[in-house]
Amino acid sequence: MLKITSALLCAVLSVSVFAASDADDILAKADGYRNFKGKPFSFDLQLINKEEGEADKSFSLRAEVQNSHRSLVTYAEPAADRGKALLMDGNNLWFSSPGTSRPLRITPQQRLIGEASNGDVASTDFTGDYTPGLQGNETVDGVPCRKLELVAKPDTLAAYARLTLWVKESNSQPVKAEFFGPSGKLLKTAYYRRYASVAQAGGAQQLVELEIVNAINAGKRTVMKYANFSLGEIPDSHFSTAYLARLR
Repeated sequence: MLKITSALLCAVLSVSVFAASDADDILAKADGYRNFKGKPFSFDLQLINKEEGEADKSFSLRAEVQNSHRSLVTYAEPAADRGKALLMDGNNLWFSSPGTSRPLRITPQQRLIGEASNGDVASTDFTGDYTPGLQGNETVDGVPCRKLELVAKPDTLAAYARLTLWVKESNSQPVKAEFFGPSGKLLKTAYYRRYASVAQAGGAQQLVELEIVNAINAGKRTVMKYANFSLGEIPDSHFSTAYLARLR
């Protein structure tokens, strides 16, 4: 009986280890569509805030990303917002604007524009902030998917307590995500609408359009459009609060 129990325990542990490894691999591949696997890069970001009964509001930003926990986002349009900036440096997130004497510490959960939070804009991957677990297979809008449950790691800038991510079974490309608060309440749903090849990355597919929908009012949506990707080194000096002061 002891031998059977020991063998069964080993088998269960082996399955658990392989499942965790599979989840990590799938999430890393999914993040590859949202960044360039450790290479510094920059891009233009347009956020279009949509709400029923109101005119669309559009914002243009420029993002520089040194790694998964170091990024700088600066406002380009509208003209009234120029000089504003969002800096992520390790476990610190800062916001600066011409109307402030010094950068303000903020949280990734706070809304930046429409349904997009600071964390949605400043972070380009999930791997550093969440621990993934496989939850089986499901079909989303006719697309066979793997379902991942992501739980926020302690002491990180994770914007959400938990999220569920569906990725294509064939290539781990993100399809849909649901974001939850600490109480377990659904906050919003993201749809990964469009991908396109990036010449500088050898034609690799990259996310170019994401739509975030409010969980309570589906009429409140924010579309995020990514363009003009550029790969290359970015000066370390750009990722400091001293640099934010220069932008103001």
